[in-house]
Amino acid sequence: MNYSKKVYIIGIGGISLSALAVLLRDRGASVKGSDLTDGERVEALKRKGFEVVVGHSREFVSWADEIIISSAVPENDEDLIFAKKLGKKIITRAEALGDLSKIYKTISVSGCHGKTTTTGMIASVMLGLEKKPSIHIGGLMVQIHDNVYEGNSKYFVTEACEYKDSFLKLTSEVGVILNIKPDHLDYFKNFNNVKKSFYNFAQNIKSGGTLIVNGDDLSCKELLDSFVGKCKLVTFGMGDGCVFKATDVEEYSTGKYRFSCETKNGRLVINLPVYGFHNIYNALATVATCISVGVSVKEIKRGIESFKGISRRFEKVYDNGNKIVIHDYAHHPDEIKAAIEAGRKLKKEKLIVVFQPHTFSRTRDFFNGFCESLSLADEMWLLPIYPAREKPIKNVSSYKIYRKLKENGKKTRYFANFSSVYDEIRLIKDNCLVLILGAGDIESLARMIEKK
Repeated sequence: MNYSKKVYIIGIGGISLSALAVLLRDRGASVKGSDLTDGERVEALKRKGFEVVVGHSREFVSWADEIIISSAVPENDEDLIFAKKLGKKIITRAEALGDLSKIYKTISVSGCHGKTTTTGMIASVMLGLEKKPSIHIGGLMVQIHDNVYEGNSKYFVTEACEYKDSFLKLTSEVGVILNIKPDHLDYFKNFNNVKKSFYNFAQNIKSGGTLIVNGDDLSCKELLDSFVGKCKLVTFGMGDGCVFKATDVEEYSTGKYRFSCETKNGRLVINLPVYGFHNIYNALATVATCISVGVSVKEIKRGIESFKGISRRFEKVYDNGNKIVIHDYAHHPDEIKAAIEAGRKLKKEKLIVVFQPHTFSRTRDFFNGFCESLSLADEMWLLPIYPAREKPIKNVSSYKIYRKLKENGKKTRYFANFSSVYDEIRLIKDNCLVLILGAGDIESLARMIEKK
C-alpha cells in the first residue's frame, strides 16, 4: 500500500473506520473523513487533528486518491456516486484493513462471540512489552481509553469480523477462532456457509504461522478434522486433548474465576479480572496467542490480570449497593445467556433484563433463541428493534418477543423509548440487578443512568 496517498473515508465515525483512520495516518497517509452524524468518535478524531465533516463533501472526493467506505454506506450515497463518476479508486473497510495487515505480523482474532474482549486481553499483555503492537479493536479499551493504538513493533493485533466475509481480506501470522455459531444469516443464509467462511479464514493463515482454535467448540472441531492448511495448529479449552487446558477452575471472587494452565514455558495461575465463566476461554486464547509469539508466562499473567475490560462488555454503570445497573453488548441468544449467568453470580434478589434487539433479520432468525435466553431473567423489558443497516421486515418486531414471553407466563414489559425505561429504572428500590443488553444505540440509555 502507498502510504503517501490521500484517503477519504466515508462513514469515518464508525468504531472500526475511526481506528483505521488513525493507523493509516500513522503509516504516512493523509486522511479526511465524513459521517452523517456528529458522534463521539467523530469528535475524538477532530481532537486528534483529523478534518471531518458531518454530511457529504465533494471537495474531499475530488482531493482523494482513494475512497474507503463502510458496509453501511448505501449505493445511492452522493459522495460515492460522485467518486464513481470521477473514476476514483473505491475500496471497502475490509480491503483497507487487509492491505494494512500485509505490512505487519498480524494477529487476527475471530469468532462469533468474545473477539473484542480477547483482542483487548492480547493487547493488554503486549502493551506491557518494550516493543508495543499496533491495535485495532471493535470497542473502547479502558486501559488506552480508545479503540486504536499506534505501536512501535512489527505486530498488529486486530479484531477479525466474519460479516460479509470481511476477515478473508486479512493476511495473518496468527489467527484465532474463539467459536463458530450461526449468526449474520442475512448474509450467510445458513450455518454451513458460516462454517465455510471460518474454514477459509483458517486457510488464509500464512504458511509457518499459527492457527489457534477452541478445542471444545463442536464446529471448531469439525474445522480441525478437515483442515489442510500449512500453518501450525494449537487448541485451547477445558476438554481432553487441548494444548492449552484450563484446570483447577474456581470462583475466587463473586463472578470472577481463577484457573491454571500448563505451557511449554511453565505453569500459569491466572485470576481473571473480568466477570463471567466464558472469559476463561478468552483468557486461554490469549495465553495460546502470546506463547506463540514468544511472550513470557510472567508477562502473560501480568497482562491478563491487569486487563481493565472493554466499554459495553459487562460494564457497571451504576451501583448504590442496593441497585446495580450493568451494560453489555450482548445481541445474540448465547451472549444474552452468558450475561444473565454472570449477573446471577452477583446474587441480587431480582434480575431484570432490558433488551434492544439488533437488526430485523437477527430478530427473525433467532426469535426462539431470544425468547429462551431472556426467560432466564426474572423480568424482561423489551425495546423496539435497532435496525442498523436494514429496512423493516414484515411481521418481525420485538413486540412479538414480548407477546410470546407473556404467553409463556413470564413477567414482561414493552417500552417504546429509552426515557420511559429510564424513569422506571430510577423507581426501582429492590435488591436488584438491571442488565441493559444490545448492540445498538441502547448505550445512550446506559449513559443516562451512569450520569444520574
